[in-house]
Amino acid sequence: MKKHLLLSSALASYLLSGCTIQPIRTFESPTIVNLNHLVQSGEYQQKADVFYTVMDASASMAEAYLGNEYPGDSTQTKFAVEKEIIKRINKSTKDLRLGAALRSFGYAPCLSFEFSELVYGANTYSAKDYDKSLGNKECTSTNSPLSDSLVAAERDLQKSVGNIAMIVFSDGYNLTTSPVPAVQSLKAKYGNRLCLYTVWVGNNKEKAGQAVLGELTQIAGCGFAATAGSISSERNFDQFTKDVFLTKHAPAPVAPPPPVISLPAPAPEPIDGDDDQDGVRNSKDKCPNTPRGATVNMVGCWIIEGIHFDFDKSNIKPMYYPILDNVVKVIKNNPGLSIEIQGHTDNKGTPAYNIPLSNRRAHAVKDYLIKKIDNTATLTAKGYGLTRPVDTNATSAGRANNRRVQLDIMN
Repeated sequence: MKKHLLLSSALASYLLSGCTIQPIRTFESPTIVNLNHLVQSGEYQQKADVFYTVMDASASMAEAYLGNEYPGDSTQTKFAVEKEIIKRINKSTKDLRLGAALRSFGYAPCLSFEFSELVYGANTYSAKDYDKSLGNKECTSTNSPLSDSLVAAERDLQKSVGNIAMIVFSDGYNLTTSPVPAVQSLKAKYGNRLCLYTVWVGNNKEKAGQAVLGELTQIAGCGFAATAGSISSERNFDQFTKDVFLTKHAPAPVAPPPPVISLPAPAPEPIDGDDDQDGVRNSKDKCPNTPRGATVNMVGCWIIEGIHFDFDKSNIKPMYYPILDNVVKVIKNNPGLSIEIQGHTDNKGTPAYNIPLSNRRAHAVKDYLIKKIDNTATLTAKGYGLTRPVDTNATSAGRANNRRVQLDIMN
C-alpha cells in the first residue's frame, strides 16, 4: 500500500513538473592520471576489483550548480557536474581490470518509470561502453529514491568477486526515505569487501544533504566523503582516484645485514640540509625561516593550502575556517612572529586587475586571523597579483598553484 501511494505521488509530481532533459555541457578538461600506469610502475597496487557508481537523476539535480570549480559552460547544472566527475573517473580507470556498473535514481518516463535504473553493467568493465552509457543519461525528474538504488545495488553485486568501491553522487536533497538501512544491509552482506565513497554535488541550501552522505560513509566503516568542489583540481582529483582504487605497494622485506663491529665514524656534514625542517632542502627553499607546523609549497614558503575564492571575490567561505584555524595554532605556537600575508594570482587578467584582487584576498585572511591571535604577532597584508609565480602558468595545475595566499616571515 505504501509503495502504491509513493508511485502515485511520483506520477502526480511528474505530470506537474515534467521530465527535464539536460543539454550537453562542456568543461575545461584537466589532465587525468592513468591509474594503470601507476600500477605498472610498481609504486601502487590495485585494491578495488569492482567499480560501482550511483548517480542522482532527481529533479533537484537540474538546478544550477553555484560553485565555480568547473570552468566551461557558465550555466552548468548539478547533473552536468556530476556526470563530468564520473567521466573523469572513467578516464582515469580506463585501463584497469575491473567489474563495473552504473545505476541512477529518480522517477519519470525517461527513467523507465523506475525508482532506480541500471544504466551500465554489471559487466566486465569497458571504459568506452561505460562512457557511451553515461552520455545517454540526460534526464532528471521528481523524487530522490537513493535507498532504492542501494537496495538494487545489493542485488547487482551478488555475483561480484573481490573488493568493491561504491561511489555515490548526490546533493542529498529531499531523499524519499533514509538510505541508512540500505547501507547497513550492504555492509552486513559484503563486509570488508565494500568501501563506500560519497561525492556531494550540492549548493549551500542542501548542506543537510552533505551531512547525510557523510553519515553513510561512517556506517560503511570504509571509505570517505568528498565534495565536487574538493576534487575539482587536477591534484585533488588524482589523489581522490588513487585513494579509491589503489594502495601503495608494500616493499619486499629485506633481511637485516649481519652486524659489523667497528669504531663509530664521525657524522658527515650535510651536503644540503633543511634548517627550518619544512621538508624542502636549503638550496630550493625560498623561505628559510618557516615556523614549525606550517604547510609549505614546493619552494618552502608557508601557504594556506586548500582555500579557494569564487571568481572576482575576496570573501572567505565558512568551509575554509578550519584551515585558517590551523594557521592560528601555528602562530600561537611560534610567538613573536612578524608575518606578511601575501595574495597572489595566476596570469589570467591584467596586472592592474589582479593586484587589487590579490590585495583584497590577503586582507580578508588577515582580518580573520587577527581576531583569533594575541598581540605577540604582527600581521600585515599585501597583494602581489601575478608578479610572483611559483609554477608555470601554461597548465591549469600550474595556475592553481600560483593562485595562493602565502605567509612570509619578516623577522
